[in-house]
Amino acid sequence: MPPTFAVGRYTAAALRTRPREDAPLETQLLLGEPAELLDRQGDYARVRLPEDAREGYVRHDQLQVVDHGTYLAQLTAPSFALELFQLMVCGDYGLPVTAGARLPHFDGLLARHDGRRFTYSGQVIDPAAVATDAGLLTRLALRWLHVPQLSGGRTPTGVDGCHLIRLLYRLLGHCLPAGIGDLVDGGRPVDFVAQCQEGDVAFFDGGSARLSHLGIVLPDSRLLHVAGRVRTDAVDHFGIFDYDRRQYTHRLRVVRRYLPDQPAARVALVQDRSAIRPDAQQMLFF
Repeated sequence: MPPTFAVGRYTAAALRTRPREDAPLETQLLLGEPAELLDRQGDYARVRLPEDAREGYVRHDQLQVVDHGTYLAQLTAPSFALELFQLMVCGDYGLPVTAGARLPHFDGLLARHDGRRFTYSGQVIDPAAVATDAGLLTRLALRWLHVPQLSGGRTPTGVDGCHLIRLLYRLLGHCLPAGIGDLVDGGRPVDFVAQCQEGDVAFFDGGSARLSHLGIVLPDSRLLHVAGRVRTDAVDHFGIFDYDRRQYTHRLRVVRRYLPDQPAARVALVQDRSAIRPDAQQMLFF
């Protein structure tokens, strides 16, 4: 069948590796997020996500078929929801929306979706109208503190490290590749830890030669990453120092920069880790 265009119909549809309810979760398709429908197998549609070419199976009733113009608008000029949780409301009908969802045909107050007009009163970001700013990336990232880890997850009920970093960068207009292996080949190298800047992405191993972990560098030698939950820990040239275990848990291997260089580094290594309070800088407001 020729490609048909769709967007996520509800809060977050499971994109699975096979057309079965018990198949592993590949990722999630958020509300309003564009997809190409490749074929149909029973209750499932095989779809391709255009921003990373990832394919998988979604229940067909979790998709809203749209015209090509709507698909392109959601792909190239989306309005992203910023609230971790918020309702789009149509009369007495409310549709839950999570951070990173794309509000179709949004005019600043109303969105048109699934044949209805919804009111959305939460904060929204238009990447085209926002200057790339590492401080904004940090503020958005810290909203996710304490969200539990979920492989393939992309919502505040469960998220994994790669998907969280890609989602946060996408809010600022940067489409990062999927997977640690592709991410580490992107951006620009940062040769020394002392040159790290806010917003850099650091990659780690867990004791083997394989890169298996990543996080966003924050000011004051902190790292936001997903280890059981979204958390912040100290980072230095050795790796991540886990406050709960009082030990290093991951060895630093590579740092890449996806944002513009700053005039002067805003990250300075500190010698006394006790001065850094884990998870102390959560910001609830944009």
